Amino acid sequence: MPLILFLLWILLNGRVTADVIASGIAVAFLACLFCRKYMGYHWQKDRIMMKKAGKLARYTLTLVWEMILANIQVIKLVLSPRINIRPCIIHFQPPIKSTFARVLLANSITLTPGTITGILTDKGYSVHALTPEIAKSVEDSIFIRLARELEDED
Repeated sequence: MPLILFLLWILLNGRVTADVIASGIAVAFLACLFCRKYMGYHWQKDRIMMKKAGKLARYTLTLVWEMILANIQVIKLVLSPRINIRPCIIHFQPPIKSTFARVLLANSITLTPGTITGILTDKGYSVHALTPEIAKSVEDSIFIRLARELEDED
């Protein structure tokens, strides 16, 4: 984390001078101390995140692809001569336990056009979908499997 913060500092400053480097090292160090004391940060979390980086990148690429496909599906619904929108709300409980993976899944559902995560509780998700077909695809989503893979790393 300190290295990433330092590189971000250099990138945002746009120049590399002695005072920018010195202040960047100080700010990165102080930010890490603050995170450790008040936000429960541990140095070992960097190692865990590095192990998850590949899976997070795969998840992100899958999310972008699914957003494109869902956009096409919603465009077809909206532009069809007969409006075939039958909104529905589904409730389901995926086998995901970690807070990170549960929130990631909820946000992924909401980012995908045609669906909105209305409620996320310990008992599961309530999702609004434009059609029952879209609702069924939410329950069988690839996001659930990918979130489980991320969760298994913990």
